Amino acid sequence: MKRLAVLLGLLALAGCGAQPEQSSVDKFPAGAQRDVAQKVEDLQKAGEDRKPEDICSQILARSLVTQLEAAGADCADEMEKAIDDADEFDLDVQKVDVSGNTATASVKRGDDGPTETMEFARENGQWRATSLSGS
Repeated sequence: MKRLAVLLGLLALAGCGAQPEQSSVDKFPAGAQRDVAQKVEDLQKAGEDRKPEDICSQILARSLVTQLEAAGADCADEMEKAIDDADEFDLDVQKVDVSGNTATASVKRGDDGPTETMEFARENGQWRATSLSGS
């Protein structure tokens, strides 16, 4: 449940506000690193566009959605609450490390925010977030 709380906190901070001038995806060459960075940008965009269903179906790993359901919550409802609580939107991918079918991304929140670690795994051929903070 601790990871779930961190997930919702990061989403709450990633929901609205000024869009970054340049996509952080552009920092990475084609391949797995860029694909992971794109997934972070997809999270940012889904928050901005107020699409909690997209977060649940296209960004989060099935294990995280299952964790929400096991806690008695509906994923889309929880993501909608996180978006409603948002006060910052900028997620900037600083670094991506890929090891086989898993990856970690260091993601800075806002201009002055902390850097969080997001974890990813390949699921059905796509990168999906398995956690949004290493803490």
